[in-house]
Amino acid sequence: MSFTEDLKNTFRGKNNGLMKLIVINVILFIAGNLYIGISKLSGYDSTLVYELFGLSPALSFFLTHFWSIFTYMFLQIDVFHILFNMLWLYWMGQLFVEFIGSKQLISTYLLGGISGGILFLICGSVFPFSIAGMPLIGASAAVMAIVVAIAFLIPNYTVQVFLLGEVKLKYIALTSFVLTSIIDLYNNTGGKIAHIGGALYGYLFIVQYRKGTDLGSFVNSIITWFEKLGKPRSKMNVVYKKRLSDEEYNMNKLAVEKRINEILDKISRSGYDSLNKDEKEFLFKQGK
Repeated sequence: MSFTEDLKNTFRGKNNGLMKLIVINVILFIAGNLYIGISKLSGYDSTLVYELFGLSPALSFFLTHFWSIFTYMFLQIDVFHILFNMLWLYWMGQLFVEFIGSKQLISTYLLGGISGGILFLICGSVFPFSIAGMPLIGASAAVMAIVVAIAFLIPNYTVQVFLLGEVKLKYIALTSFVLTSIIDLYNNTGGKIAHIGGALYGYLFIVQYRKGTDLGSFVNSIITWFEKLGKPRSKMNVVYKKRLSDEEYNMNKLAVEKRINEILDKISRSGYDSLNKDEKEFLFKQGK
């Protein structure tokens, strides 16, 4: 199977949002570096890619480059930057998909990145002296939203860390947030402000998710619509199902939400391994 066929299968398949995000980031990283390399050899301005797709702190510039609040989170030039971000995305993204879902991972990544960008723009407008230099680029804010979200959902879940042994997820997330977003705020101020914005979205997402509300549901609907594009329509099969009354539907919904909350509480108290087979299967099905 060719490389292009592998890529097509990655984007056609369902429940593989994590790989889609990683592949998009890597492809754009390679493309961005090729452009910069060719521009330098040809004597052209190699910073144009930053200006067009990076997020400027100047609100007036952003209004004419509004797409940058979306594109900046996929633009990474430094090798170590993308390596660190993609490793964290892969590591925490696997847990996120297992406990919440693949589409929710994509929506949390996008909305976390946008939230980080909005906070960056607000600070750039209110305190312009605090943010200077190159436009904001990188997936850090989007990834931070995922890290914080899953850490608040299953804080006592233990992860095997090299040289440290088993460490609870809440301590891993807290350490990551402090080291990358709080310490030495004068260095890379704009990036760290964006990290905080992404973390805030991750926290709010889980608060609402526990109440049965998905803040990224509209993004999930758009993803579903795109997934249906280009797929051949199957022959119509007429299936008759019993129509539930509003009362029956609401009772079933409440029962499902109650069981989900009970399982999540059990995970918070005793860890994921304390779940029995039925509880794990139920949580997996609801995550889909």
